[in-house]
Amino acid sequence: MTLLETLGAILVGLIILAGAALGLNAAFSSSKLGETEQNLVTLRMQVQHMFSGSADYSGLDNSLALKAGVVPKSFIKGEVLKNAFGGNITLTPVTADAAFSIELTSIPQEECTKLAKFQTDAWLGVDVNGHVVDRLSDTVVTDIVSYCEDTNTILFTAR
Repeated sequence: MTLLETLGAILVGLIILAGAALGLNAAFSSSKLGETEQNLVTLRMQVQHMFSGSADYSGLDNSLALKAGVVPKSFIKGEVLKNAFGGNITLTPVTADAAFSIELTSIPQEECTKLAKFQTDAWLGVDVNGHVVDRLSDTVVTDIVSYCEDTNTILFTAR
């Protein structure tokens, strides 16, 4: 085998390896998104159940949710709440609406659009980087895409 043939074989191998790495990265990203969506719904339902019968969500914060055991295990990293993308999760009462919010930070751009569209009708409101998502708008998808940046914060509000 000549030097040129050897270099060609190495180049082909590197191209195949790079393609496999990209495919693996996409699979992990999709897995993280699905995990986040599932845990977001679980967290919302657990908080609602914990406060059922209460007038509002006064006193709700990350510490209370952790102590009450309502946070999905994969959202718990040590003593803090983290999403699958490494960003923070913050629970806050929204007393004006007798509601609560779940804020997710450090959401990558590609996942931002998908996550912001996730069950929009099940939430009282969804905000992306401070922009209110109008789920009834004819341009809701293009609006969400325009709100998403390289790294994003999504705020979900529920009753």
